[in-house]
Amino acid sequence: MSKRFTDTEKYKKPFIRSLQGPYKLLWDYLYHDCDHAGIWIVDFDIAQIYIGADMPVNKEDALKYFNEGEQRIVEFSGGKKWFIKPFIDFQYGELNPNNRVHKSVISKLKKENLSKPDKGLISPLQRAKDKDKDKFKDKDKDKESENQKNSNSDHDYPDQPEHKPDSLKQVYEFFKNNNASQSAAEQFYYHYEEQGWVKGNGMAITSWHASAIKWIKKDHNNPDRKIPLDEQPVPQYMTRRLV
Repeated sequence: MSKRFTDTEKYKKPFIRSLQGPYKLLWDYLYHDCDHAGIWIVDFDIAQIYIGADMPVNKEDALKYFNEGEQRIVEFSGGKKWFIKPFIDFQYGELNPNNRVHKSVISKLKKENLSKPDKGLISPLQRAKDKDKDKFKDKDKDKESENQKNSNSDHDYPDQPEHKPDSLKQVYEFFKNNNASQSAAEQFYYHYEEQGWVKGNGMAITSWHASAIKWIKKDHNNPDRKIPLDEQPVPQYMTRRLV
């Protein structure tokens, strides 16, 4: 059974709020019934069964309501399939070809001919405005890295922060250089690898080295340590933005 993010504030958004009751349910249903690339095989008979006979919906009105103001649904394959455009940004953010899950999504979109920028759909290539945003993010990362270096000067700490390690071997080396056990390195690596290298508050890790130092300090060289509350995996239902 797959799990997906949901937005706890979605009913405060003007688009959702403006929908009639049956189409609020249908929109939510589409996010659950589409595949991992946001593609839904159109079947209103089944959709009607799931959302209830007392909430009648139809294809024509759905397209009219969902695409009001902007295109959110793209019909293809002769109308037999729908591509839910906001789904990608909501579930994944910017698609990264180096990410195994994202790579599968990109492959599916290309297969369906939905990844060409000239069609105004999803592209795995970074847009210009996102590059500008990244410049500011990089400056913040550099500042954070400098602060972390000053506060951890007694540890072996690299000059440039990295979001995640390249491999478990790299984590082994870092823990070894900081007098920590191989077992502690494995616990650290598999814990954050499983939850996608984000902190317990849902924020992405900007420097895994800093998180590793924190991990080591909490219970140095203890392979059986319990994971503290602030390092617990992020719940799948955490709030995320909806485009």
